[in-house]
Amino acid sequence: MKSKLAAVAAILYFLFPMSLVFFILIFTPLMFVWDVESIRASGFAGPQSSIALIGISGLFIGISMLVPALRRMYRALPWLYPFISIFFINLIIANVALMILNTGYEISNETRHLLFTIFMIVFIIGARLAMSIYFRKKPVSSVEMR
Repeated sequence: MKSKLAAVAAILYFLFPMSLVFFILIFTPLMFVWDVESIRASGFAGPQSSIALIGISGLFIGISMLVPALRRMYRALPWLYPFISIFFINLIIANVALMILNTGYEISNETRHLLFTIFMIVFIIGARLAMSIYFRKKPVSSVEMR
């Protein structure tokens, strides 16, 4: 009975909170280009919602990793843990890059705008390169159950 309740809890957690996390993880990199374009077109800094997105996603991912009953979803779907790991890092990279660009657009100065756009591009390239090197040395595998 306890095993069946744990399975139901894992399924419900996967369907409700983790679907929000999937939505955030998939659409944030896609919306990143639109956000950058809107900031550059308007000439003003955009909203600072990046910490909230990282926090919400990190909270639900962390809960799913800490509670043994919820870790069943990673055993049932072996692709899920690598997907979440890589896309969560992409979420962090994209949101930090937006924070860099927003910082540059807080003051209306074309030289500052160009400089912070270059900082953002260099950060994205450097962070993605560092992520690639890290995952080459330590490949992401499915979660081992304890």
